[in-house]
Amino acid sequence: MIEARDFRVGQVPNGSKFSCNTCHTSGGGTPRNDFGLQIQKTFLVNESGQFNVNWGPLLASLDSDNDGVTNGQELLDPYGQWAEGDASPGSSDFVTSAGLSNSNPLSILTINFSGMTPHVGQMLYLKVYDKTDMKEVGRTSITVSESFTINMDVILTGHNYNIDFFADHNGNGLYDSAPIDHTWRLELNNAQGSDVIDFTHNTNFVELDWDYLLTVNFVAMTPHIGQLLELRVEDDLTSEEVVRKRIEFIPSADFSVELPGIKMSKEYKVEMYADLNKNGTYDAPPIDHAWEIKFTNTTGDVATEFTHNTDFKDVGWKYQYTLNLINMTPHIGQQMYIRVVRSDNSEEAGRKSVVIPGAEFSISIPQIEIDHDYNVDFFSDHNGNGTYDAPPTDHAWRMTFNSSTGNFVQNFIHNTNFVDIQWNDVTAVEDEIFAEVPNEYLLSQNYPNPFNPETRIKFSLSDASFVNIKVLMI
Repeated sequence: MIEARDFRVGQVPNGSKFSCNTCHTSGGGTPRNDFGLQIQKTFLVNESGQFNVNWGPLLASLDSDNDGVTNGQELLDPYGQWAEGDASPGSSDFVTSAGLSNSNPLSILTINFSGMTPHVGQMLYLKVYDKTDMKEVGRTSITVSESFTINMDVILTGHNYNIDFFADHNGNGLYDSAPIDHTWRLELNNAQGSDVIDFTHNTNFVELDWDYLLTVNFVAMTPHIGQLLELRVEDDLTSEEVVRKRIEFIPSADFSVELPGIKMSKEYKVEMYADLNKNGTYDAPPIDHAWEIKFTNTTGDVATEFTHNTDFKDVGWKYQYTLNLINMTPHIGQQMYIRVVRSDNSEEAGRKSVVIPGAEFSISIPQIEIDHDYNVDFFSDHNGNGTYDAPPTDHAWRMTFNSSTGNFVQNFIHNTNFVDIQWNDVTAVEDEIFAEVPNEYLLSQNYPNPFNPETRIKFSLSDASFVNIKVLMI
C-alpha cells in the first residue's frame, strides 16, 4: 500500500493549486481521484526507497478523468516539460483538476447563424477540430431555422480550430459535395475563451473532408469497471488505422465511446481490450480481455452495441508513438515528413507528412510494438522542392526511444543540431497526409525549372479522383 505524502504536491506542475486534492478526493490519506489513481498505477517511481511522481510527456498526454482534456492541459503544462524545482507554468487561476471530470478548462464556442432561409427545416451538421493535432473535439447537429445559435463546450484558450459544417440540402442524411449540399468552413485562431462567431448564409462553399461517427455502446461491462479500455478502428481492406481512443477508467457497466473518422462504403475492424490485470499494457487473453468487431459503413454515422462476453480474440495490440514539436516557428507552412523505424531490423513502423500548422503541434504514428528500440527520423522541407536534401538545405533530426511502456510520447524543441538521416525518396512509400484536405485544385510550380533530365510536379485535389496529366513541350 502506497501512502499519501504531502511532498508529492511539488512533483506535479501547479500542484500547490489544489494541494493534496491534486491526487486525493478530500486531502491526504483519503481515496485517490482519477489522476491520483493514474499516478499510483503507472507513474510512481522508486527512488532510494521513496516513491515519487514521474511527471513527463506521457503522463501529461493522458486524460485521467476522461473529460476530453489532457492532464497537461489542465495543469498548464500541455507537453509535460515542467521539472521539479522549476517555477509553476502559467497562472494558477486557470489550473483545473486533472482528477475530476467536472473540472476542466474548456470554454464555450458560440456560433450565431443568420439568413439561413434556403435551409429552413433541413439538418445542419457541424464538427470542430483542433489544428495542432487535427483531432476532432466535438460535433453536433440541429434542425435549421432562419436564425439560430449553436453552443459547444469544446474550446481551449490559445488553440486554433477549424469549424466544418454543411446543410443537408438534398435531405439524404449524408454529406454530398457542394452544390448538392451547402458546405462551409470557419476558422477560430488563438481562441480567447467564450468565443463568438457570426455566420451569415452565403454561397462561398468549401469542399470538406467529411467523416462520420462510430458510437460503441457497451453493455454489462461490470467485470471491468475501473480498468483501462483501449480501442482502435482500422480499415479492414488496407489495415490503415483510422482512429484510436483510450478510456483510463471504465466508468460503469453501461457506457458509450465515440470514435470519429469513418467513411461511407468502407469495411472496418474495431480492436479493443480491457486491462484486466491492470499493468497498463496489453496482454493476450485471458490475461486481458480483448475483442474484435467488424462492420461495413452503409449509413454514415454508425452505432453498434457490444455486450460483454468471453469470446476473446488475441488482437495483437499495437501501440502509438507521439512526437510533440515545440518552437517550430521557422518552419510554419513547410512540409514535414516523419517516419519511425525499428533499430534492430530497420523495419519501418509507419510514416506521415504534415503541413506544419503552427509553432507547436503533435504527430502520432501507430503500429509500434512493445519493448523495442526505435529511431524517429523527420525533416522539414526547407527549400520546398518536395524531396529530402541533406542539412542545412533541409532541416533534419533524429530521436530515439524504447517502447517498454507501450504508448510513448516524446518532446522535440526546435534546434539546429541537424542530422543527415539519409531519407529515401519521400515518394517511395505512400505518405499519409495528416493535414487539412485542400479546399480546391492546386498545381504547384515544377522543380527544378529549367530541368534536365527530370522534374517534379506537386498537385493537390480536394477529394480522391482519377487524374490525367499531360505535359506539353513548347
